[in-house]
Amino acid sequence: MQFNGIDMCNGFIGLVFYRLRATARTLCFLPLLVCAAGASAQQVAPVRFLLTFDDGPDVGPNSLTVKIQQQLADNPVMPGIKALFFVQSAHKIRGGSDAGRQLMRDTCTGGHVLGLHSGTPRGHVTHPSLAPDELAESLVQGKLAIEQQCPHGAAFVRPPDWAYTDATLAAYQNAGIEMLQADASANDGKIYGWIVSLRRRSHLRSSLERVAQVRAAGQLPEVDGALPVIVALHDTNSYTAEHMTEYLHILVEESAAIGLPLASAPFYANRDALARAAHVRAQKQLYVCDKTALSTPIAVRLGFKEGDTRRGCF
Repeated sequence: MQFNGIDMCNGFIGLVFYRLRATARTLCFLPLLVCAAGASAQQVAPVRFLLTFDDGPDVGPNSLTVKIQQQLADNPVMPGIKALFFVQSAHKIRGGSDAGRQLMRDTCTGGHVLGLHSGTPRGHVTHPSLAPDELAESLVQGKLAIEQQCPHGAAFVRPPDWAYTDATLAAYQNAGIEMLQADASANDGKIYGWIVSLRRRSHLRSSLERVAQVRAAGQLPEVDGALPVIVALHDTNSYTAEHMTEYLHILVEESAAIGLPLASAPFYANRDALARAAHVRAQKQLYVCDKTALSTPIAVRLGFKEGDTRRGCF
């Protein structure tokens, strides 16, 4: 078959118009792609902080637990904040005393949620170090002690030092209680000696940056239109008690500084909503971690033994 110059010219012009038409269609479609991507990004829910406190209740005339709860109730960031308090239900200077039981009762009446930290009179003892029978009994007695002071009972446990194993997880399941760890921590578990936190703002900012990464990846579960992010503090730390309002400011201000969207109510103000969020997070059992998770055995964390250093982490 032969082609003359006119045929070749017509073919070339046709090809050019075909390419231009295809390009035009692509250019017209690009705004739709951009809009779709924007809509997808906007669909990621904002964060709401779920505050938790370990080791209490702190009793006495100048109770640190009471001081913290007063600031949660009345502060310029968001008045009426509710939190989850993990208690040592049987320790003689915590929940095992008359004053401790009264404080657990007052905490529940104030609209907060009570969880179990330790249910043994021995106090702050790691659960993996307890004999299986002793652990099982401490969980039963700990739940009972809380239920006697709070009709809502105890649905959550945070083990001392956050240490757990497959065996302790099975014990929690048998006791009908869910383990809840945390995504960010004030690192205020040390309550004797030097307890001033000079890096509290930069430390929490670093934790929030990791939260932002996990949120962007779509890994945090949504509950009631927000992504619950669990923050751990200690109501037996006097520095924390003196600076609780400042911690609220830090969480909100540093979130804004790194572009982490917060819900219009950045903290929980309703007991039932808080409990729902805690339940969903406990069911998933994945948290925002640093390089290693505290649940990982110490020998693995230090590199003396092979193992998963990211256990329970996103």
